[in-house]
Amino acid sequence: MKSIISILSIVLTVSLVQAQQISLREISSNIKFNQQIDEFNNGKEKIKYADIQGIPYYYSKFIDAKVGETSGTIPIRYNIFLDTVEVSEKGTVYELPKDEPTPSFTFTTTKEKLVFVRTNDLYSGHFFELNSGKYRILKKVVAKYTAATPAPNSMIAGTPAQFSTQKPMYFIQFENSFIKIPKNAKELAAEIPHKAKEIKEFMDKNKIKLNREEDLIKLGNFLNQ
Repeated sequence: MKSIISILSIVLTVSLVQAQQISLREISSNIKFNQQIDEFNNGKEKIKYADIQGIPYYYSKFIDAKVGETSGTIPIRYNIFLDTVEVSEKGTVYELPKDEPTPSFTFTTTKEKLVFVRTNDLYSGHFFELNSGKYRILKKVVAKYTAATPAPNSMIAGTPAQFSTQKPMYFIQFENSFIKIPKNAKELAAEIPHKAKEIKEFMDKNKIKLNREEDLIKLGNFLNQ
């Protein structure tokens, strides 16, 4: 039986070979176990995750996920602070190359689909795909790191370093456009002028709220009809 990493290397090669000539050996060499997977550089010092309150992960544990459109599954963990995907095999953790296209990963328990989207801006990287199709609804989840602050005096305690998961950001990708979903229907319609009337009518009729994920899924289904 092929190892998880060997299978993933083949899937990555198939995914990337049309975009650039890259061999299985090159892909495999990029999937390296990071000996410092539990720490990161913060300026001049290295900080261990164990010394920080909160977690930098979407889920704290590795969860089985389907790779691309294959039937195979592998245990993965999504680091929402670094925007990287980690793979576990036989107790060893591998980090997939950052900022490189990877196959999609669909968590088997929640059916959440993690995809890589190159947007050529600060949001480029991994998203959760809420709707596929011509109008693609995407969710970005990030963790913020806040450094520790020392106690100003003996009467006031300092605050520990911490990770905090931020409110999700939502986007629509269509044709050659990639837009962050605004707060109201008027602004959204202005971003998609060729469907402005339909969007306004649908949102008014169905009382769609752009900060509710279930409503965004409904909107995506409507746009893709």
